[in-house]
Amino acid sequence: MGQPKEKFMAAFNGGAYSGLMIGVKNIIPNLVFAYAVMEFLNITDLIHYVELIFRPVMSLFGLPGAAAAALLMGFLTTSGGLGIVATLVISGTITADQVAMLLVGIMCLGASIQYIGRVLSVAEVRPKLYPVMLIINVINAFIGMTIVRLII
Repeated sequence: MGQPKEKFMAAFNGGAYSGLMIGVKNIIPNLVFAYAVMEFLNITDLIHYVELIFRPVMSLFGLPGAAAAALLMGFLTTSGGLGIVATLVISGTITADQVAMLLVGIMCLGASIQYIGRVLSVAEVRPKLYPVMLIINVINAFIGMTIVRLII
C-alpha cells in the first residue's frame, strides 16, 4: 500500500523540480532580457522611433506605437513580450483594455522564432515553409487583437 504513495510523491517532486527549473532557466532570463531591451529603448530614446514607425499600424487596434515592442518581443519569446507589456503598464503607456489586446496578440505569436529551432527544424519541416508559418502567426495575432477590441 505504501508503494503507490511513494511513487506519487516522487513523481510530484520531480514535476515540481522540473517546473521550477523551467522558470529559473527559461522564463526569468527572458523577463530580464525584455526589461533590458525596454530600458535600452527608453534610455536611448529609440522608443520614440518605435512609436513613430509603428503608430499607423498599432492605431488600427487602438494601441500606441510603443506597444509594437511587446509584439516584436513576443515574436522572439512569449515571456519577454509579457515583460514588455508589464513595463508599458507600469509606465502608464497602456491601459488594462490594451493589455488584453496585447496578451492575445503575444499568445498568438507564441515565440515563433524560438519554435523554428525547437520544433520545425526537429520535425524536418521544409525551411521554405517557415515564412508562411510565421505570417500565419502574425495574421492570427491581428485577428485575435481585433476580436478582443470588438469585445471590450
